[in-house]
Amino acid sequence: MMCFLFHGRLLSRIKSLSRQVELLSSQTGDLTQRVEQLESQLRTGLILNPELTRFFEVRTGQQVRVNTTFVTLEGIVLATAEDGVQLRESSGDIVLIPFASITSVQ
Repeated sequence: MMCFLFHGRLLSRIKSLSRQVELLSSQTGDLTQRVEQLESQLRTGLILNPELTRFFEVRTGQQVRVNTTFVTLEGIVLATAEDGVQLRESSGDIVLIPFASITSVQ
């Protein structure tokens, strides 16, 4: 009888540990993918910013103000890339702004 109880607890513990291993394996895969993305960004110098990408995509055709490390720009959003935005200023000039230079947007 004692052997049967021990066997049951052992089996339960093995199942629990197996679930934990599956969870950790999944998390390891996710983290590996994230590290690869970050390494790629470092190699290429492209800084991806999904929040800024979404911000500008929904404002395509609208007036925005973008503060950068050097200057404040205002213009109509023409296009959004994964690493920057294209604006047309009131003068008609088209400006490409890398996300890495943006400090704030309105």
